[in-house]
Amino acid sequence: MSEKFVLATHNPAKLREMREILSELGLDVIPPDATGVKVDVEETGETFAENAMLKAKAICAATGLPAIGDDSGLCVDVLNGGPGVYSARYGGESISDAERNKLLLESVKGQGRRDAHFTCAIACAFPNGDTLTAEESCYGVVSYIPMGTDGFGYDPVFNYPPKLKTFAQMTPEEKSEVSHRGKALRAFAEKLGAYLSERAWNELEEEKRRQEKEASENPESVSEVPENPETSEKPETVPEASENPQAAPESGKPVRKTPQHRHNKKKKHKKYHRPNGGTT
Repeated sequence: MSEKFVLATHNPAKLREMREILSELGLDVIPPDATGVKVDVEETGETFAENAMLKAKAICAATGLPAIGDDSGLCVDVLNGGPGVYSARYGGESISDAERNKLLLESVKGQGRRDAHFTCAIACAFPNGDTLTAEESCYGVVSYIPMGTDGFGYDPVFNYPPKLKTFAQMTPEEKSEVSHRGKALRAFAEKLGAYLSERAWNELEEEKRRQEKEASENPESVSEVPENPETSEKPETVPEASENPQAAPESGKPVRKTPQHRHNKKKKHKKYHRPNGGTT
C-alpha cells in the first residue's frame, strides 16, 4: 500500500503535477479534502520557504499524515523584489490574473531594466517532526506586453530569454524543464527519495537491535545449532589384529613374539643325534 502525502493546495494543476513526480517514488499524493480536514493557513512568513513550511506543518498536524506545502511568486528587481511573497495578492485578492499583470506592467514602465525571477519553495513536514525543504529560481525579464495563452498567474508577462518565449507561450513540457517550479519539484523529489531510503535503513537497523536485545534477555528462546555430523569428532577406532602374527603393523613397530613363535624357532635349529654318534 502506497504511503499517503497530503498536498496543501486546492489547485488541481498543482496536485496533478505533484502526483506525477512523486508517483516515481511509489507515493500517493492527496488533497486535504480527501482526509475530511479543512484547514485555512494564514501566510504570514517573510519568505517563500517560511510560507511553504507553515502550510505543511498545519496540514500535517491536522491530518497526522506527511504533508507538503509550497509557495512561489515573482520578484522584480526595480520593485525591490516585489511583489514577492505577496504575488498572489498583488493589487488585491479580488482582481483577476489579467488585471494583476496589467498592474505589474504599469509599475515597471519607464524603469529601465526589467530583470525579474520566479522562485518556488517546497516544504514537507512529517508526524515525527522531521522536515524537508527545496527552493529553486528561474531568471528572466518582464515583457512589455502579455504574450501567450497557456500557464497562469504572471506567466504571460515573464519572458525567458534563452527560449525567447514567455512562460505562457511554452508547452507544459518546455516550461517544466526550465521553470522555478519544475526545478524545485525535481530537487524536492530527490531529497525526499534520499530521506525515505535512510528512514527505511534506520528502521531495519532498529528492528535488528530489538531482536538482538530480546535474544540476550531470553537466551532460552534461542534454538541450539544442530551439530554438523561431518565436522563432529569421532572416537578413535582400534585397528584389528592382523591374521598373520608375524606381519609387521603399518606403524613399523616390531612384532611381539608369541610362545609358539619362539618354539618354532628352537625346533628349526635343533640338532638330531644318530645312534652311531653322528649328527645331522
